[in-house]
This record gives sequence, C-alpha cells and structure tokens, in this order.
Amino acid sequence: MVRHLPLLLIIGVLWSTSARAAPPPGFGEHPEALRVKLVTFGPGQDAHQLFGHSALWIEDTRLGTDVLYSYGMTTQEGQGSPLHFLVRHQPFWSARLPVAHTFAGYQRQDRSIHVQELRLPVEARRRLLARLERDVRPEHRLYAYHPTDNNCATRVRDALDEALAGALRSASTLPARFTWREHLRQHVRHHPALGLLLLTWVNAVMDMPRTRWEEAYVPRELARMLDTTSVPDGRGGHVGLVSHRVDVHVSRAHPLSEGADSAALPRLFLLGAAVALGAVLLSVLRERGASVGARVAFGLYQALFGLTSGAVGLLGLLLTCVSEHAALRGNANLLLFNPLALALVPLGVGVAFGNRRAERWTRVCVGGLTGCALLAVALELLPAFAQDLREPLALMLVAHLGFGVAWGRPWHRGARAAPRLEARPQRG
Repeated sequence: MVRHLPLLLIIGVLWSTSARAAPPPGFGEHPEALRVKLVTFGPGQDAHQLFGHSALWIEDTRLGTDVLYSYGMTTQEGQGSPLHFLVRHQPFWSARLPVAHTFAGYQRQDRSIHVQELRLPVEARRRLLARLERDVRPEHRLYAYHPTDNNCATRVRDALDEALAGALRSASTLPARFTWREHLRQHVRHHPALGLLLLTWVNAVMDMPRTRWEEAYVPRELARMLDTTSVPDGRGGHVGLVSHRVDVHVSRAHPLSEGADSAALPRLFLLGAAVALGAVLLSVLRERGASVGARVAFGLYQALFGLTSGAVGLLGLLLTCVSEHAALRGNANLLLFNPLALALVPLGVGVAFGNRRAERWTRVCVGGLTGCALLAVALELLPAFAQDLREPLALMLVAHLGFGVAWGRPWHRGARAAPRLEARPQRG
C-alpha cells in the first residue's frame, strides 16, 4: 500500500477537483440522447481493492461527451490504519470523473474493466442523471461507508432502482448465490493471512441467508443481477435490462475467477498440526532432560504461540467491544483465538527459566484454552448455531489439542518401575 501512496495522492487530488467541476453545458438536457452503462472494475492487489469497484458511465450522444459517476472516493486509502475501516464508518464521497483518464488508471494497475450498457426508459434516464448530479453536489456527496450496506456498488444499485421506480429491487428477491462470508472467502483467497484474520473477526451476520438484492454489495454480483433483470419494453412485454456487454480490459494478474480456495482448510489444518507436533516434541525433549536448551525452547515456543493467537483474539475482542459494524460484534471465534492465550507469554518465559509455579499455572491455562476450543467444536455441531467457524477451527483446534497433550501428562525419561514385592522371612 505504501508504494502506491504517491499515485493515490495524485489521483485523490484530481478526483476531488473533478467532483467540484461543473457538468458540460447542456449535458443531459435531452434524456433520450443518454446512454447509461454500468462499469465493473475488477479486484486489485491491495486490501481496499479486493472486491473491485462499480461506477456509472453516462454518455450524451448529442454532445459527444461522457462522464463517470463514482461513489468510491476517500483519502483513507492512502493514509491511516486499516483498523479504521473495521472500527468506524469512514467518510467516502461521490465524484464526477473523466472516463478515459479513469480507465487508463485502472489499466495501469491491470484491473479488469467490464461494461454493460443498460436499456433504460427515457424517463428512467432522466431520473437517474438527476440522482447522480444530486449525489455529487458538495452538500450531498459525503456518505458513511459500510462494506456491505453502503458502498460503491450498493449506491449505484440504489440509484438504478430509484430510476426504475423500485423495479430492480422487486425483481431481486430470490435467494442469493452465496452468503456474505462465502463472498469474503472468494475475494481473499490470494491473501491467506488477511483472509484468516477477516474470517476470524466476522460473526454470524456474514452467514445469514441473503437475497440477490443484498448480495449486490459485491460489484460483480451487481453486474450479474442486472444481467438477469428485465424491464418493460413499452409494448406490453419485457426485455433484458442489459443490451450490450464489452470488456474494455481483461486483467492478467487478477482474473475474475469464482470459488474459494479449496486447499485453504487442509493447509490450515497442516499448519495447526505442525504447531501441535512442535509442542509435543519439545515437551518430550524437555521432560527427558535432553538439555537446558530444550526447556528454554519449549518455554519460548509456548510464549510465541500465546503471543500470536492471543493478539489476534485481543484485537477481535476489541472489535467486538468498539466496532460500529454489526458483523464484528460478538464472535464465537474468540474461543479459538482466545485473548487469554496471552497469559502463556509470561508463563512460557517462566517455564524457560524452570519455574515450577509457572509450570503449574501453564497446565491450568492450557487446560482452559483446550476446553474453550472443544466448546467451539460443540457449538459448531449444534444445528441452531449459525456462525461458520471452519477456518479458525481447522487451524486452532489441533494446535490447542497439541499443547493439551504436551501438558496433559509428563513425558518421563523412562517408564516408572512398578514397586517390587520382596519376600521377607517369617519368624516361627
């Protein structure tokens, strides 16, 4: 993200200037001369680009000019912490952009550009342009961004629905193809660490049944929804809303493929198994008295595990307490990435120094963490439990069990000899 900061700042200045520019003289005065196109930009490599982007391309054929209306403007892309987006509804704004210049910027980033020309009635075109022009005025252009309820795609969707007098929403009541979590899985599959964090921090809100209207928070799903929507043809029948499609640019680095990473869960399980195996082996070496180094390694290994898993859990707990996003408040994954695991950090240091009290408290802590992980398994098996815990379970369950085995019973240097019964001479 830092390497793109100069480019983002330049684009931000140009876009904010274009948002204040007046429309071309006479633009849209004849709605019958307007051509309306939905533009779907594909995902990019940075975190804020993973879901792509939606915009509306309005062309006035009478004047031979065009404008791109976008709801994706923000200065937060180039500065500030990503946690800002997880805690607060960040201010975004709408802007009127030059089409060729904007397309060239996306092409330089090798992001796909897919265009659908829409077959809108003349009156719908007039209403749509009026709504778009209203939304770019200084007094109306700011809005509170929300990743699923109020983003670039949902605002374009709402503007089109208003222009069609509610026909778009009424035609989009069928069940969604995927849950919001499944869409998240698809879009983070090339960013495994970020994907694991997001899938851990979001709660059952992401797993609720949705309609196609709600699913259209994803730019590609908005484009798909329009592909299957019909509008009156003026002769008593209906015709498809999309009249023409064209790919302006097809990305090679970020192809538009569907489906989650099928190998993600096995990889997470193997990683968790490796963590568990390391704990067991170091525990065996320590208890067999191989060397002082084995004891130190085991204690520091435990501390590292507690620091990593506990930090993820602590951030999740903070988001649960302070985030304005409902999808981040209340999360069963805290049983797996447990903030209490941070106690293993000082306890692990104590184990490294051979402190017996630290060892006793570590057994208690590890037992509690393992019990919480097993509770998460029990919840996942309940039919009434709605949250999908698969990614955190695949990684953390076996890891916690490994530490449970490591501390469950000592691994002695040799088996304890059973007490022998010696025959004693009896006095007669």
